[in-house]
Amino acid sequence: MTALTRLARHSELLGLVERLVGGRPELFQDMALVKPAQGREKPWHQDHAYFNLALDTPIVGVWIPMAEVTPENGCMHLLAGGHKGGPRIHFKRRDWQICDTDVETTGRVAVPMAAGDVLLFDGKLPHGTPVNRTEDFRWAVQYHFRPARAVQVDDAARLAAFGSEGRDVTC
Repeated sequence: MTALTRLARHSELLGLVERLVGGRPELFQDMALVKPAQGREKPWHQDHAYFNLALDTPIVGVWIPMAEVTPENGCMHLLAGGHKGGPRIHFKRRDWQICDTDVETTGRVAVPMAAGDVLLFDGKLPHGTPVNRTEDFRWAVQYHFRPARAVQVDDAARLAAFGSEGRDVTC
């Protein structure tokens, strides 16, 4: 078993995730996130917009930096409490994203972290990472968990909630 698999199966982490998803958690995505020196932003988005899961499915993102993350090297930025607003329209501009002008300025929070810190967040929480303005790589691991009982939906249902190629977008 690899170190990253052991990390995803860590009993304390799974205990927290189980409480957040309201049942036995199921890991359904894992990613290594590498932002190179001067690497581009990941625009504002909601992770739930990428997954064909019913809107009432609790999704927990787990973001763990492998080295220090700072505002300069592209730490996570989030919209505190923004998950309570539900799905937001996403469209293709620089990425599959929320329109920049649709993200409130009040409640924006940068989340600098040390290596090994853990950020857990709701799949509907608007977040993104800015440009890495340093000469060093920024490394992180991200996991997504859902309840084992999660209901899958088709693309049409997901896109009806989160948008499709700019549906109703004027920015």
